Amino acid sequence: MQKRCWLISVFILAVFLSSCTVSTSQQEVSTAATAAPANVLATQPGTSTGFPTPYKIPVGWSSLNLSGKLIFVVNTATTTDTYMDIQELDLHTGGINTIFQSVSNGWIDSAVISPDHKEIVMSYSTPTLQQGATFTPLVLFTIPVDGSQPPHQLFPLPLKNDQDVEPVWSPDGKYLYFVLVNNGVPPADPNQHYPIYQIFRMAYPDGQPQLVLDKAYWPRLSADGSKLIYVSENPDDMTNKLFVANNDGSNPQQIMLTGPNASNIIDAPIFLPDGKTILFSAPPPVQSRTIPWLDRLFGVIEASAHNTPSDWWSVPVNGGAPTQLTHIEAASLYAAISPDNRSIASFSGDGVFVMNPDGTNLTMILNNTGGNAGTVNWIP
Repeated sequence: MQKRCWLISVFILAVFLSSCTVSTSQQEVSTAATAAPANVLATQPGTSTGFPTPYKIPVGWSSLNLSGKLIFVVNTATTTDTYMDIQELDLHTGGINTIFQSVSNGWIDSAVISPDHKEIVMSYSTPTLQQGATFTPLVLFTIPVDGSQPPHQLFPLPLKNDQDVEPVWSPDGKYLYFVLVNNGVPPADPNQHYPIYQIFRMAYPDGQPQLVLDKAYWPRLSADGSKLIYVSENPDDMTNKLFVANNDGSNPQQIMLTGPNASNIIDAPIFLPDGKTILFSAPPPVQSRTIPWLDRLFGVIEASAHNTPSDWWSVPVNGGAPTQLTHIEAASLYAAISPDNRSIASFSGDGVFVMNPDGTNLTMILNNTGGNAGTVNWIP
């Protein structure tokens, strides 16, 4: 899956992600800035100093005429504890404000903004969510964007070793899609490869989760909400392939990648503004590999571009030879389209940058996200 590394524990996840690096070998990159009860969690940030003080960074990207705000996940770990923040960057003023901070040693895998910009759904893990699992699971919580209410768990996990990850809204806000990770609970099928990834959706806010696709992850919707792009995994060799289907999972069609740049490591696909092209993350083909046995043991999904220096590629939705758009070798790539459809914001393990849909004019906005995997949203 952001293809994300799903490990047996959040600690192991942090160790793996901290080893991810970003190369700045792409010549066109410019650096613009340095950098409670049951299902309700406490709002206290869990630090001795409270929420980080709002601050500003230089708007070195002013020539790009960007507008709106970026909402992103950042790791603010200390020498003894890990904290994850959801922060907001005003692209006009350079002001950075913290919307939410996790409890000590909590983990925010991803955070997505509702289409009306009023709610955030996050995949969040805290030490209090153990509940007999062999690791601390990631669970879906909702919080208001203004931070006025504590996180509220959307629904319980089906099994103690499951995780809910990769939430994404339908453009009309009527559905929430997410990925259920089944890590295998005894008596699990000994002939089945674990973990198992399934895409679910629920009518928001009160619907029940319904299975959309099996052996699939990385769901993203087209701008009109009619199509679903995703990655499907081959359980035998753990390679993955791009697919597009109707928004209910019907009529799945593989997007065939051809030529020497075709890779079996595919992450974070998203429809580009033209609706005819798919953007996805992948390492150079020479780095393609089958998953090592040790990674299998710890539950890492195959050949994760999210844990491998990768680049952005594009391919027509009807298939063809992928085009390499960047040469940055960045880990944990995740993209969001600007409200005016002119630019793309990209989260990476080392920072947040923007670029044109064709990969040109790539500019670093924030060069420190703490080395973690995460997400970025772009709102007006």
